[in-house]
Amino acid sequence: MRFVGGLIALVVLLVAIAFMAAALVPASAYKDKIEAAASERTGRTVTLGDDISFQVFPRIGFHVSSLSVANPEGFTTDAFVTVEEADLGVDLLALARGEVAIERFVLTRPIINLERRADGAGNWVLGAAAPDDASSDDSGTDGSVGADAVRDVRLGDVRIIDGAVAYADAATAARYAATAVDATARLDSLSAPFEADGAMTFQGAPSTFNLIVTTLANLRDGEPANVKLDMTAGESRIGADIKVSASENGSTFEGPLSIDAPDLPALAALFDAPLEDAPGFDSLSASGDAAGDANAVTFKNLDIRLDAIDASGEMTLRLDGARPKAIGALRTGSLDLRPYLPPPGEKPAGGAAWSDAKLNLNSLRNVDAELELAADQILLNGIETGKSRLAINLAGGRLTADLPQLQVYDGGGSGRIIVDASGAAPRMQGYFDLRAVQAQPLTQDLLSTDRLLGIGAFRIEFTARGDSQAAIMNSLDGEGGFDLADGALKGVNIAKLVGSVRDVVEGGSLAPAALTSIVSAARSPNEATDFTEFLSAFKMDNGLVRASEIAMNGPFLRMTGSGLVDLPKQTLDIRLAPRVTETIDGAEGRAFTAPMRITGSMFAPQIAVDAEALLTDKVKDQGRQLLEKALGLDTPPPSGDAAAADGAKPKPAEDAAKSLLRGILGSGAKKPAEETPPEGDTPEDD
Repeated sequence: MRFVGGLIALVVLLVAIAFMAAALVPASAYKDKIEAAASERTGRTVTLGDDISFQVFPRIGFHVSSLSVANPEGFTTDAFVTVEEADLGVDLLALARGEVAIERFVLTRPIINLERRADGAGNWVLGAAAPDDASSDDSGTDGSVGADAVRDVRLGDVRIIDGAVAYADAATAARYAATAVDATARLDSLSAPFEADGAMTFQGAPSTFNLIVTTLANLRDGEPANVKLDMTAGESRIGADIKVSASENGSTFEGPLSIDAPDLPALAALFDAPLEDAPGFDSLSASGDAAGDANAVTFKNLDIRLDAIDASGEMTLRLDGARPKAIGALRTGSLDLRPYLPPPGEKPAGGAAWSDAKLNLNSLRNVDAELELAADQILLNGIETGKSRLAINLAGGRLTADLPQLQVYDGGGSGRIIVDASGAAPRMQGYFDLRAVQAQPLTQDLLSTDRLLGIGAFRIEFTARGDSQAAIMNSLDGEGGFDLADGALKGVNIAKLVGSVRDVVEGGSLAPAALTSIVSAARSPNEATDFTEFLSAFKMDNGLVRASEIAMNGPFLRMTGSGLVDLPKQTLDIRLAPRVTETIDGAEGRAFTAPMRITGSMFAPQIAVDAEALLTDKVKDQGRQLLEKALGLDTPPPSGDAAAADGAKPKPAEDAAKSLLRGILGSGAKKPAEETPPEGDTPEDD
């Protein structure tokens, strides 16, 4: 690696100059020559302070009160390295053998500016390019020993005292800084392990590190070297036991890598990738076999825990974009997505108003992702699934969660949720299509009620927008429905209620108190309405849910109805027409209909017999009977031979009157569908 070779060359050069110039005084006599020779050797302008001293015995020593190495052109900072004080001691006998044995190398308050240009060039590559006709002699014209002639390097007392290191990458806009760096290094030879450890303040967080490189000779020669790193940064810990391959174009690595970040936002801020202040993304731990470079890391055999999610699989983490991006396939037991989605619309007891508090969806802008997930359980807002597959696409704050395989409440289906938090006001849309599911646990999770039993299909498709719960409810559009079989509606016995109303009506009384008593008697935890079929369809428009069709069929009961649910106001108005029959299938025998109305709050609905409609029906029925009796409409006309024998013929005027009354009272027969006006005739308007 040219960086290592350049440092060795600089050390060798200073040692050689110290040996040759130690007897010369004053320092100004050789300062310029040292600067010129060092600049030529490093390819950088090297500047020394005036306070320079050398010693030869008992060891070669060099001390300077000020040292700087300039940056080449094209970099933003003037200096690559500045040192307030440098102290160097070298073993003379080792130098004679072509070895550099640094007994003392202490830098006090050094400032190191590492920088990479947009084209990938780094300022840490030292050394001037040799001319084409350069001599192959290992020694320079000034008598200095070249780096190529160095057989080995040994480090004794090597320290950095109160240093500072800054890194800037123009390609990725990443910037890092470490201050208060106190570090030591040890090296017995280039073929022996190099070890460095120390403490610093990294990006404002107290940090420590321990670094072991198996052989610096490999890095110097451009060959892979094993590197072990144990680093703490604030509360986080990073560990690696990897093989590093270095070149002028950058470094790559592969091997086990682990990270434990109990405070993930704090760690992300340290690496110049701050997370939005939002629920979720609180903690992270991961370990696996990694391979990558400064721009991307690919994990195999990955074990990862994000907040309450434990997963395993393969994943690539890209770091070269506006946000980190995760790409991969993972397997998890329980996938809890609730912290990253809008809060559910559950209401507290008593039905308090929808909240106007601003929704915090900023966590969706923290990362980008393309993940395929298989889970034994997925926890969404209001829904708990079984084994399912989930495809997540998250880009720029827009989340699309596709569930092509969804096991839920003993049934299955599919769904999709889209939450777009990229703009000023979040937008949401999605659908769920569920089949053969148990109604009781589903309604328990969604509506906090366990009164509906049965098995069947549920479908809903919705869109909404807004930055608060109230705004979302006011903008909810869509449609849906359900179709259940062989179930029950707990808490009310509609057949019993209608039968009791029939008895009261037939007894000649419609007192409100009597009807109220009937409803109370039919409503209790022990009562239930059994059904063989219960279905409904609805549409949603700005939070108004209109059910155009409500139907229930069960033993001795047939019921139809329609209604309106006002989600913003949390009220409902549903009209039902339950019809009780004397036979279990309702095909024969007497039948009685008792209109019902459900009104009031969604969370405390009031059920009542619609006395007004019931009275209207009763008066209408009584009037029909009186008029039909007066006109003889209640007596069947003679038919067959009897009619012929009597010679009875209906009178045209009487037939017209009967038809008119039947049309008004609803007792007449409808015109057969196949009857049409004679050709050429145009029916007149009534």
